[in-house]
Amino acid sequence: MRRTRRTAPSRSLPRWAAAAAALVWLVTLASAPSHGAPSRPEAPRTYTNPVSAGAVDTFPDPAMIRGKDGLWYAYGTQNPVMQSKGEDGERMLPVLRSADMVTWEYAGEVFTPENKPAWHEGSRLWAPEVRYARGLYHLYYSVPGRNTVGLATSATPTGPWTDRGAVLPTPSGCPAGNIDQAQFTDTDGTPYLYWGSYDTICVAKLNADLSRTEGEVTQVARGRRVEGGFVVRRDDFYYLFYSDAGCCDGAYSGYQVKVGRSTSPTGPFTDDEGTDLMALTSKAGVVVGANGNRWIGPGHNSLQTDLAGQDWLVYHGIPAESPDLAPASNGTLKLTRRPMLIDRLDWIDGWPVVRAGAGPSDGPTAAPVTSWAAGGTFNDGGLSGWHAEGEAASGWSAATDPDARGHAVHTPGASGAGAAYLVAEGRAPRRPAGRGGPEGDGGRWRGGAHRRLPGPGQPGGRLAGPGKRRTRHRRTRGRQEPW
Repeated sequence: MRRTRRTAPSRSLPRWAAAAAALVWLVTLASAPSHGAPSRPEAPRTYTNPVSAGAVDTFPDPAMIRGKDGLWYAYGTQNPVMQSKGEDGERMLPVLRSADMVTWEYAGEVFTPENKPAWHEGSRLWAPEVRYARGLYHLYYSVPGRNTVGLATSATPTGPWTDRGAVLPTPSGCPAGNIDQAQFTDTDGTPYLYWGSYDTICVAKLNADLSRTEGEVTQVARGRRVEGGFVVRRDDFYYLFYSDAGCCDGAYSGYQVKVGRSTSPTGPFTDDEGTDLMALTSKAGVVVGANGNRWIGPGHNSLQTDLAGQDWLVYHGIPAESPDLAPASNGTLKLTRRPMLIDRLDWIDGWPVVRAGAGPSDGPTAAPVTSWAAGGTFNDGGLSGWHAEGEAASGWSAATDPDARGHAVHTPGASGAGAAYLVAEGRAPRRPAGRGGPEGDGGRWRGGAHRRLPGPGQPGGRLAGPGKRRTRHRRTRGRQEPW
């Protein structure tokens, strides 16, 4: 019998959970940045799908990353994204940019006809996947005409991009189409690449510079046009998201996102009914599918997390009122319209599902949290707008590195004892009338470094700015303190 998701019985929250909810509300209701925070427009409180509207006409297979400049960047499959502006041709891996995850502008493309690598041999380019590692943005993309995966790297999210060649050997070791790749690095630093389409997904380790697969290839999922794998780790499980049932048949597309989980990055992955994803009988684990509104065939996802820690599914959908693009490239291309959608991803009983099972949104919806009420990024090279408190208040300094950028470091004194805090002078906003959640009381926000015994030459703790969290907080008398 198929298990259905049920709402948990109502019960009182433990004190730490209520405090966490309070912090989320305080960040959500941010109205203006405090000392140490860059000035930026107030983020919208709602959005309406598709979020790519106004920037491009279509944006299939979207991948998203938060850049080191604090902006979000999205990358899509090669498509005629500017038909409404009179263009007949395609943009090769188009790039969008946003300050709030919901209002996007065009930011270029990865390749052009002038700089496209010769080894592509004229292939169209699909399904980009982006990661930041070792000081560079790594953009993996599918080259279906060569039945392989390519890699380009850049110091910035918009290029210029350096061609790194094909990532997969020939043969790849996977009995499927060698496209729809996703890179994942485990907590121990081991990098993996997942790939495969119609009808198997495989995984193998990557080499040290993340440019080639190596070693054993393991099959982890198969079935009805399965493709588009994407892996995240949450608590003790690895979650393999994937899409199946056909992406690109216009109004008849049956695409949907599903998931399985495992205690190992190489599987076996099972769905929420306990069936192995390698079994052809696996049909459960639905994350999002068509729900009867305008969105058909929602699928090919990535994930993004906002500044409040809320996960968002990033995916495409087909609008029922206009499922097809006009023929492009002198009438040689007939493609399905697939703009970019985002929706809240909930985790219920250890399983991810979009909007608690409600499916794709099609109206004004609460927007991601992309700005803060107090604090800052530490990217100005100092601790301006902060002051130290606690028994071990001395020892704070600003630091930077290519990955975290600005952050604060606390080095304990000789005794190594006592609490240390950095406190921002900004005021937490009060709750606007008509909004639920806890009242803001105008208290200060305090960030406390988790103390740990340092090894030789190692600092005792760190406090990072938004986007790279190293602390937990609880709310006490209007202050944010470690718990």
